[in-house]
Amino acid sequence: MSDAALQPYRGIRVLDLAQGLAGPYAAGMLAAMGADVIKVEPPEGDWGRLMGETRGGHSTMAAPANWGKRAICLDARSEEGRGVLHRLAVSADVVVESFRPGVMARLGLDYPRLSALRPGVILASISGYGQDGPYAKRPGSDTILQGASGMAAMNRDADGAPRRVGMLAVDMVTGLYAGYAMGAALFEQRATGAGRHLEISLLEAAAAFQMTALLQNLMRDGQAGTPTTAPSGFFPTRTGMMALTCLRNTMFEKLCDAVGRPEWAADPRFADNRDRIAHAETLHAELAAVLAEGDRADWIERFNAAGVLCGPVNEYADLVDDPQARHLGLFTEVEAPGLGPLPLVGLPGAGLTPDRLRPDPDLGGHTREILAEAGYTAAEVSTLIGAGTCLERPTD
Repeated sequence: MSDAALQPYRGIRVLDLAQGLAGPYAAGMLAAMGADVIKVEPPEGDWGRLMGETRGGHSTMAAPANWGKRAICLDARSEEGRGVLHRLAVSADVVVESFRPGVMARLGLDYPRLSALRPGVILASISGYGQDGPYAKRPGSDTILQGASGMAAMNRDADGAPRRVGMLAVDMVTGLYAGYAMGAALFEQRATGAGRHLEISLLEAAAAFQMTALLQNLMRDGQAGTPTTAPSGFFPTRTGMMALTCLRNTMFEKLCDAVGRPEWAADPRFADNRDRIAHAETLHAELAAVLAEGDRADWIERFNAAGVLCGPVNEYADLVDDPQARHLGLFTEVEAPGLGPLPLVGLPGAGLTPDRLRPDPDLGGHTREILAEAGYTAAEVSTLIGAGTCLERPTD
């Protein structure tokens, strides 16, 4: 555990036009490491504010992606609103957007025009399927891309039906890949002064994330795969589920001794990993019957002492209260507007900073402040707000 915060992006200005989760999370990664991120929203707000548990214009989906940002609300459908957007772009080192291909051009901020306004700027365009090609105009979402990328087919239920992974896995991994790409582009920008247009699609990110599963499936000509090791999986005990896996023959032998079944190690059906995989159903059933007779904590203590990989199957509430999580300072409670106290998890390795601990902003929560920084006079700011070009809802 380290108290030192990693702040390589201090002094970097990011204009975050993205909505939902993938783009805002990518921009949030830069905010977590010191960047000044300005979230730009239309009058109706980022649609991510409406997803998940919602209260007072905030949601459990949008909050973690927008902590540490400042927010301005403007109507870019008007000429005046586009003018404000262009003025904000002049001071941006990075612009993040998640519109369908063509929208940035209509805003006058496609990469050629954006880079003319701000030479050396980095534009990160996040979309469902990419900026061109036969699917470019299609809208994309986490659920749709879990289907299109093979993820749902990989995660079939017991009856063989494709099944959605129970979290926004594609959105999150797209945000991670985009944040990584923007960091690399900023390194290049500092070294050479050159900008870059980064194109990151949910389809590409989902495929990259699944590379090992994809290759295994193709090597088997699309046939249902076997496990990579056995025994491995989740097993019931008297006091809850536990996870267990054996990676080597020596570990399996230690497991056999720990559960009082040394004869399993001598059974030719379980002689090596290939044999155990071939007889995994039988092995798992016999192991489950033994584990069901004991308490989870006792099994975990016994397996850890023997050097067998194991652990509890936790609910999220268990994780928040876990002794190791507390030791690492994994969760930091933040008072989120409308949502109350929420446990924030910082970026692993980056640490937490006071700026990052600032909760996600209200819609238009810093409109006046951001307009003043962009060079508008107090009278001009009042005119923009009075005309409905910009909206404000001050954040406390």
